[in-house]
Amino acid sequence: MPEGNPNPTPSYDGPAAGRRIARYLIRIAYIAAPVLAAIAALLVTLNAAATIARLLARLGADPIGQALGGAATVGVLGLLLAVALLSQHTPTRALAIIYAVAWLPLTIALSAAEAALSAGLATTALAQIGQTLATLLAGLALLPCCTLAVASRRADSGDLRGELAHYLANAQKLVLLAATAGASVAFGVGRGMPAEVAAFIAVVLEVSFLLALARVREHRLHAGALAAFGAVLALVAVETLSVLSGLSRLPILATAGETLYLLTPAAGLAYIVAAQLVQQQPASTRYRTRPGQPQDDQPQADQVAEQEPAYSLNGHGGPK
Repeated sequence: MPEGNPNPTPSYDGPAAGRRIARYLIRIAYIAAPVLAAIAALLVTLNAAATIARLLARLGADPIGQALGGAATVGVLGLLLAVALLSQHTPTRALAIIYAVAWLPLTIALSAAEAALSAGLATTALAQIGQTLATLLAGLALLPCCTLAVASRRADSGDLRGELAHYLANAQKLVLLAATAGASVAFGVGRGMPAEVAAFIAVVLEVSFLLALARVREHRLHAGALAAFGAVLALVAVETLSVLSGLSRLPILATAGETLYLLTPAAGLAYIVAAQLVQQQPASTRYRTRPGQPQDDQPQADQVAEQEPAYSLNGHGGPK
């Protein structure tokens, strides 16, 4: 019998082996990619938190304040991202997305401010913006915490775009009201008025405007008051911006703004009195003006009461 080769040469399929190795490498990459991404995200988060903590340390914050400052920026941003990605409640998701879009530039500005201060560029506008935001962190962190809790009680409409539009519209109103209130205070202070008096007039203007806005559908008086107070706010804001920006001033607007500004408390009081007078109506016609109720509800109610059978305790007194 022919003797076999004691050391046979194994036959390998080179392309098949390469494909197997490639599959193993792909599996390892799929397993390692999430782990590497999580480690990278953790390192970036810790770096941002440490940078903001150093900025607060430059501003004189204690160690507890430095840690809470990092939590109020990077921590809140992570919380908002988690709510936006994992929540099943549409209004809460929409509000979390809006806050996340606003919180990311806030965190970037604080990190950039620390970099500017470390480089000795303390006079740059970026460093000043970062220092201003750092002093407001304690109050700014309360906004998402409180408003997200309120949004969680809102009925779920299932329309993410509609909820985004709703919250963005409210945010626009809030920003405009804050801006016009600041412009009203600056308008009075710039003309030598005491700050407390200017703040009082600004509060009267804003409250009167909000009252007319909330009741604009009830009567024409509220619609007229809304237009009047809105015009005063717009006039005061334009005049304040023209003065603060150094652009050309319009004497006519300045004179009209000063006159209407001084008449604001009297106009607000007159609006309150007129609104109360409009609400007073005779007792015989009140039922006709109830919202959502037709004018002939009372006669129908009387007819139904006449048709209903009357019953007594002893079992008698059926329908006549």
